Amino acid sequence: MSFFIKRLTIIGVGLIGGSLARALKARQMVGEVVGVNRTRDSLAKALELGVIDRCTTSASEGVRGAELVLVATPVLTIPRIVEDFAQALDSGCVVTDAGSVKGTVVAPCEALMPQGVHFVGGHPIAGTEHSGVEASFATLYKGSRTILTPTATTDPGALELVRRMWEAVGSHVETMEVVTHDRVLGATSHLPHLIAYNVVNTLSDLEDDIRAEVFRYAAGGFRDFTRIASSDPAMWRDICLSNRESILDILTRFRDALEVLTQRVRDGDRDGLYGTFARSKRTRDGILQAHKKKVESE
Repeated sequence: MSFFIKRLTIIGVGLIGGSLARALKARQMVGEVVGVNRTRDSLAKALELGVIDRCTTSASEGVRGAELVLVATPVLTIPRIVEDFAQALDSGCVVTDAGSVKGTVVAPCEALMPQGVHFVGGHPIAGTEHSGVEASFATLYKGSRTILTPTATTDPGALELVRRMWEAVGSHVETMEVVTHDRVLGATSHLPHLIAYNVVNTLSDLEDDIRAEVFRYAAGGFRDFTRIASSDPAMWRDICLSNRESILDILTRFRDALEVLTQRVRDGDRDGLYGTFARSKRTRDGILQAHKKKVESE
């Protein structure tokens, strides 16, 4: 059988990497998946689940003979891990990543590539609040979006291979400049996660008697809004450190808007409060409607 990808190495076989492996296997588009993790227990679980075919704790060993390598580890670790295995890559290999910040990843990783090997920055915008290979599933990327961040030196063939891989598992692929990506994701992904974490912490700091009642009566809206606060703390620590400028900018804007809202509540400003809520509703409804039309036209 001729496979789209003969050998795929996934470094960091968790939700993201594991779901990609499952999706490609389900479509019979990959010949062999090699898993690389720091711990043998997680690799044993991935083997048991059939997510990977072979495993090692050595990145240099794991990438040998690979046609494509996906690095799906916390964003701060990506350049260091790529440096560890770069010299073991075969000529023609393509390396990509799944980090949600690109400014601290793309340029360093491009510089580490040996002659004849290519790096393509990538970010599949998909996931759940769960982590680990046990949480992976084959349909995670169906209907999702993946952003690739090519630069002036990106090899066109490498870019096309990574694009086709993500499209094959059901993701709509777009390209974006590195700086633009980090600003956009700072606003659309990183800010909501930080807000969710802070809402839960704010309620946790209430006095004992009222805190117990607050969480006892937390209903569907609370669960839906704060679901992402169950995401991996280490991952979000690294994202904040990696995308600091964009996050600080959007947090400052949010703080200013929150101060205006606070003042309107304090003043009993009926018209101001209504205006705030009505504008938000119009904006969100318009975005959802535009997205629906775009999906229907694709």
